[in-house]
Amino acid sequence: MKVQRLVVKVGSSSLTQEDGQLSRVKLGRLVDQLSELRNEWDCDVVLVSSGAVAAGLSRLGWNRASITLPEKQAAAAVGQSYLIETYRDLFASKKLETAQLLLTRADIEDRKRFIHIRNTLETLLRHRIVPIVNENDTVAVEEIRFGDNDTLASLVGLVAEADTVVLLTDIDGLYEANPRDVPGAKRIPDVWEITEEIERMAGGQGSLVGTGGMRTKLAAAKIATNSGIDVVVASSDEAAVLRRIAAGSAVGTLFHARQDALHGKKSWLAHGTRSEGRLLLDAGAVGALLNQTASLLMPGIIAVEGEFQEGAVVELCTETGDVMAKGLVNFSAWDLRVLLGRRSTGEKMSPLQEVVHRDAMVAWKGGQA
Repeated sequence: MKVQRLVVKVGSSSLTQEDGQLSRVKLGRLVDQLSELRNEWDCDVVLVSSGAVAAGLSRLGWNRASITLPEKQAAAAVGQSYLIETYRDLFASKKLETAQLLLTRADIEDRKRFIHIRNTLETLLRHRIVPIVNENDTVAVEEIRFGDNDTLASLVGLVAEADTVVLLTDIDGLYEANPRDVPGAKRIPDVWEITEEIERMAGGQGSLVGTGGMRTKLAAAKIATNSGIDVVVASSDEAAVLRRIAAGSAVGTLFHARQDALHGKKSWLAHGTRSEGRLLLDAGAVGALLNQTASLLMPGIIAVEGEFQEGAVVELCTETGDVMAKGLVNFSAWDLRVLLGRRSTGEKMSPLQEVVHRDAMVAWKGGQA
């Protein structure tokens, strides 16, 4: 066994029939493989499963192209219960218990909730229970959505401290060009760095029943590989695909984890959070943060943008607004503006604690955190 903890994401197109209904045969094949890894290979497995909306629309007889957001969320509520019930029955036949986790982006962004999710996952895996994760579509609005389950899978991989994230889809990897449009296009077996050229190879949207395409998988792969996690994009139809990946065989496209990856809280800060405001810095502060091991101090701040409280995540920017770092701020926006006002009047400032401590900050160089 090369992999000890595996997060597997499966898309709607890999779980449904041509008419959009859930395929018990496809779900059964997936459960067979996951059960084998858990029962026979002693590999921890976490399943991130799409399909709730598709299942709900099918059962309700609604048309995806002509429904409102509340109707889509209602369909998700109907479909999720049917989806998890089907998984529960299939895993029970393999003598495995399942648990359902429905998440929103806000659950990942909040550090306390992030830790609670991690503790829950660890407890479930320690007791050989298979967690089944999906976005909580019934309450998720644009501000708290992951956007796609590929991103969700990478963030779950970060929470669970997985070795590998597998993105199962209806195509067997990343190609130099879309093989549906360009016959003879070559599959890329290994990606060591996600460059602009690699991103150009990704197509647009995915299938009719899904929400993502290869672009979302590259974005998800960036999150995971920058956090020290391998990512495999492979076809759900390939025989014994999960067993072969877990054994280290060459399957699909493998995005290799970066050797200089971030870990722990820094990884969460870089990829699991959204910024609530911005601090514009002078050239001296920018240089100190990028080229030294300095924390951000009050003298380096030029301006404050947005409204936020102490403990919020803020972007640290150059004078022209280019983002060069992100961190947890120790002062509210109101307090920082008051301090800037005092400084502008020439008031002598007593020494203050760091505005953003180095240990609570990630900086970007060459596009990498």
